[in-house]
Amino acid sequence: MVWLAEKKVFHHFLDLGLERVKIPIRVKFEFKLTNGCLDPDSLTREILYNRTALHKRYPDLDGLKLEQSIEEKVDKEILAYFRECGFLKEEDGGT
Repeated sequence: MVWLAEKKVFHHFLDLGLERVKIPIRVKFEFKLTNGCLDPDSLTREILYNRTALHKRYPDLDGLKLEQSIEEKVDKEILAYFRECGFLKEEDGGT
């Protein structure tokens, strides 16, 4: 059993019609590996991006939808990281 912590910067693109905004997201995630495979219950993550600047520049932005889309992006990127590193347990033929 090994605990790991990673820090990454991901970018989320927000399409606002006439403008496309690139949002840098700093993410710190920690997880436990058991026999070289991720223990999914051990994953914790911290997400940091400049919410204040986004809401100041785009006051009509739906904060809840933004949070959800950023969390989905972060989860997708973390999953891709785990796949790339071979930390996911192959089940049912491997997905």
